[in-house]
Amino acid sequence: MTLEELDRSYLWHPFTPMREWLAEPPLVIERAEGNELIDTEGRRYLDGVSSLWVNLHGHAHPAINAAIAEQLAKVAHSTLLGLASTPSILLAEKLVALAPPGLTRVFFSDSGSTSVEVALKIAFQFQQLRGIAGRVRFLALRHAYHGDTIGSVSLGGIDTFHRVFQPLLFHTHHINPTIDELHQAFASHGNELAAFVLEPLVQGAAGMLLSPPGFLREARSLCHKHGVLLVADEVATGFGRTGTMFACQQEGVTPDLLALAKGLSGGYLPVAATMATEEVFRQFLGLPEERLTFFHGHSFGGNALGCAAALASLEIFEREQTLANLPHKIAALRARLGEKISPLPHVFEIRQKGLMVGIELRHSGSRPYSAEEAIGARVCRIVRRHRVILRPLGSVVVLMPPLSITADQIDHLVDATAAAIAEATSETSPARSAPLPQPSQYHTVPAPLRGIFLVGTDTGVGKTTVGVGLLALARARGLTPVPFKPVETGAAPEPEDALRLRSAAGRGDLAREIICPYAFPPPVAPALAAEQASTRLTLAGIVAAAHRAAMHGDFLLVESAGGVLSPYSEDLTAADLAAALGLPLLLIARNALGTINHTALAIAELRRRHLPLTGVLFVDTTAVSTPDRAHNPRLVRALTGVRVLGTLPFLPVPTPDGLAAALRLNLDVDVLLPSLS
Repeated sequence: MTLEELDRSYLWHPFTPMREWLAEPPLVIERAEGNELIDTEGRRYLDGVSSLWVNLHGHAHPAINAAIAEQLAKVAHSTLLGLASTPSILLAEKLVALAPPGLTRVFFSDSGSTSVEVALKIAFQFQQLRGIAGRVRFLALRHAYHGDTIGSVSLGGIDTFHRVFQPLLFHTHHINPTIDELHQAFASHGNELAAFVLEPLVQGAAGMLLSPPGFLREARSLCHKHGVLLVADEVATGFGRTGTMFACQQEGVTPDLLALAKGLSGGYLPVAATMATEEVFRQFLGLPEERLTFFHGHSFGGNALGCAAALASLEIFEREQTLANLPHKIAALRARLGEKISPLPHVFEIRQKGLMVGIELRHSGSRPYSAEEAIGARVCRIVRRHRVILRPLGSVVVLMPPLSITADQIDHLVDATAAAIAEATSETSPARSAPLPQPSQYHTVPAPLRGIFLVGTDTGVGKTTVGVGLLALARARGLTPVPFKPVETGAAPEPEDALRLRSAAGRGDLAREIICPYAFPPPVAPALAAEQASTRLTLAGIVAAAHRAAMHGDFLLVESAGGVLSPYSEDLTAADLAAALGLPLLLIARNALGTINHTALAIAELRRRHLPLTGVLFVDTTAVSTPDRAHNPRLVRALTGVRVLGTLPFLPVPTPDGLAAALRLNLDVDVLLPSLS
């Protein structure tokens, strides 16, 4: 099986609607360089979300690679339970030096969720050890997201993520991030709170919601006044994302507990830390029999390789002056967002703090998009054609590039996002051009496609004419054919060839987008037409569309654009698409002067690629008879050894039934159409 098939056979992806995932070929990342991810076919994509907000300095950074290799030669991991380790000691020292003053202790774990879970348990136990048994509640912000462990989910306020787990969760008070509600919460619940947990300045997973200036500082003051611990979750905002090393520093705040992860290791390895003040730490000091110990730990806490990567990442901050270089990047990103994205009619709001950006989309008139419309996901699918990887948060498109992003890459990121938003919001059809497959319609590994792939020796050789006849024959045999013409140019106002195929197949029930997902008005090569439309045609996108189309019938007829090497993009040809779909090929040749050379060259290329060529079909494209017509098939067969199936004569009125009859009369159609037996 291919990697794509293995993925769909065995993996369960996080935060992923798996029914949709199983219906489409996945994009498989094989390697990365700098700020780009590279798939198994060598295509490069700008990592617009830092591989889920973790990568800081780019992929395969030589300093971090070297640090991990050097540590690997010493020891990969040793436990911190009863032992110390060199990398964890050095990293703890470095974090204390960088963090807001007063945070002096570091507890290592392995993810953002666990760093928050550690903070919750420390805060709860701290209040109990102080003898204040009634402090058992927590305060958090509405729409909060702090991770996926039961404790961190209990803090959360995003119904989509947390609703199903409600019976397992402890109660949390939630407020909007306003100073008035903050004061009201402490007036009502201040004596029962163990801690107030918040993401400082920006609520990431809530859609990049920004807290008002001074909110964090006021929270610090109220927590101190009421004896409540302040927990700052900087899993997302830490390590330069907001423009400073930590977001808390922008308001001069030192929390009692600081949760760190994601960018801590530069995006290389799962390392997390919960930092505490000395006051909090001292409450846990005592003899074993006093039962003051914090009984919590992680097998890989303080992992040597992860700590080595984190140390190297923090050294890069100093050596490459990462923070000093951020202001002009932040300003450039803000300017480009204002120029390219803010004017788009469906952009409701752009929220930016540093290099963290949320672009909220709404219908005209500010009506929110419904969850079923999946507008954010639609944008992120489209933007891949422009070689950018993004992830949505509902109707919010998130940009969070690596801190190492360049000026040119900022331009590309914003231009691609703007083009994707414009395309996604201009569609009048529902979020999906085809209904989702029902469970009976797909398998864990999609079945091989059944059908035929029509490719020409050139453009205008009669592919659509042959396709019309074959579709009519398929219907006559009791099949349910689906025509698929992935790209049609010269489609002004409609893709006439695709619609002609749909009519011949008797499939008026199929939306145009199913049979022809890409239609461009200019009558030029697909690559050029797509470029002029600011669209990127990708193999993964077209293959996915083919599989979606195939779900609507039992025989897929694919008509390629132009000849064997006609370009869909600079690095994607009709032959590449044929190889990916795996269907038997029928080569269509114009029966005219010059066809012997064209046909022989096309056959040679198909053979070089080991593609399954069923045979060659010649087409008389005009009524004018020339001396070479009768001899072309014989000479091609002698020259190439390929089976010539016959010649389709010119029909003045090429109706589907007339073409079907002509095909049946002039060639063995059993070679092209599956048997129903």
